[in-house]
Amino acid sequence: MLILYVFSALFFGVSFISFKLGEKIIANATMTVGLFLNPLGYDFVVFGINKLTNDYWITMSIMYIMATLFFIGFMVFYKINPIKIINIKTKKYGQKF
Repeated sequence: MLILYVFSALFFGVSFISFKLGEKIIANATMTVGLFLNPLGYDFVVFGINKLTNDYWITMSIMYIMATLFFIGFMVFYKINPIKIINIKTKKYGQKF
């Protein structure tokens, strides 16, 4: 199972570098392969963390923190500014925020 983590991390790294170099086709392809090889199924992760912590609430806290970090990473890698988007959307609909 460790080899799947290694290959997954390798493909994610190549994807990140490819995005930085502007090679979107290679980046998307390596991201897809990395996600396919990623053995981090939600059930297995929850089971594993729960076995380590022996506490359901700590496990859920860790999972939510991981989800938040991945979401922030997505916005950083794609250079998405949520405040700018909210301002554009509210101006579009004539509302003040």
